[in-house]
Amino acid sequence: MEHSAEPREFELPLELQFSMRKAELQAQEMTWEQLHSSLLNLYYQRLMEWHAVKTLLTDENIEIEIDLPTELELIEFAATCIPDDEDDDEDDDDVLLPF
Repeated sequence: MEHSAEPREFELPLELQFSMRKAELQAQEMTWEQLHSSLLNLYYQRLMEWHAVKTLLTDENIEIEIDLPTELELIEFAATCIPDDEDDDEDDDDVLLPF
């Protein structure tokens, strides 16, 4: 077996390609805050999924250490990702929180 360090292109199944394209089109119409909120919601869902998987593995006596970023690390990361020109735009009150 040959293991290559080169990245390989991952091809999504057709039904997931449609979902991905639909998400891309919706994201183009979103404001920065709406997009940010959607990504946080998605991240929260993935955290809950990881927690469920970790719980299932623990129930089966399988020990895996998963390194998840802390809330402070996420806030610092988010602050570095916000463009400076959109930093002061707080006129959108329809931003959904993930919790």
